[in-house]
Amino acid sequence: MTLPLTHPDALFARLGDEALRRVLWAFYAKATRDELLGPVFTRRIGPFPRGGWPMHIMRLEGFWRAVTGGPSAYRGQPGPAHADLGIAPEHFDRWLALWEETLMEFLDPPEAAALLTLARRMRGTLERHAAREPA
Repeated sequence: MTLPLTHPDALFARLGDEALRRVLWAFYAKATRDELLGPVFTRRIGPFPRGGWPMHIMRLEGFWRAVTGGPSAYRGQPGPAHADLGIAPEHFDRWLALWEETLMEFLDPPEAAALLTLARRMRGTLERHAAREPA
């Protein structure tokens, strides 16, 4: 008998890999073109969709699978991974606005709302790490 890797009630079971991947690629396509967020991402990861983006999206897929109850080997630390970006609260306001817009375009309302809630919850941790000025 094979046990399922994802609990059937988990958010990931309702999303699936394909929808999650579409959301992430669409969101970062928007974010990298954004006047406020684009320079931050380009400085850290390179020009979208080349550079380090395929690897970054794979890492993000693992992260979102983990936080939505899906199968994941993600073992990173999101806070420290965002350390020293030197960004301000308005960057996070914009990040959440674009995230919400993208979620509403690609997902059904219950799943979009659930992912938005998760992002809002993680904002504080990410913001504390990212706000410091780069060394």
